Amino acid sequence: VRSYQRARQAILRLDPDGNMAEKYQEILPEDLAVSKEVTEENRFGQGTSKLAWFWVIDGEKSQLNCCTVYRINWLKARARRDRWKEEVSLVRHEMLWTGLWFEYHKKMWEQRALQSTEPGKEAYANKQMGLWSDFASKARLMFHGKQMDGI
Repeated sequence: VRSYQRARQAILRLDPDGNMAEKYQEILPEDLAVSKEVTEENRFGQGTSKLAWFWVIDGEKSQLNCCTVYRINWLKARARRDRWKEEVSLVRHEMLWTGLWFEYHKKMWEQRALQSTEPGKEAYANKQMGLWSDFASKARLMFHGKQMDGI
């Protein structure tokens, strides 16, 4: 903004008739306010938004500039939506994978308990099997209805 203001002052000093003052207006703080369309994509009443004066060329709204601004905002909103869709899909898959991981470890310790020849190792394997079984059942309970269907 400072660069623009300095350039504007230089143009106005070089313009003896003052014709450029109307075209190159001073940028005010309200002109720099972030548009609600950018920060609140689901906001109602977007058609009543007023663009800052620098989006207006020769007193008329430039269709190119207005359309470009709204297209960019629409594309940003669509990209944000697509990222969230992908994130939801990944989290649902991770829930499934977590449950399967717990089941895998439970079965692994179950095999170790069956193959064990010493009572101490068998007791430890049974303890681990119970631990991983608890993890799997808690995951099923917490993720019920939220995860991807099992394979």
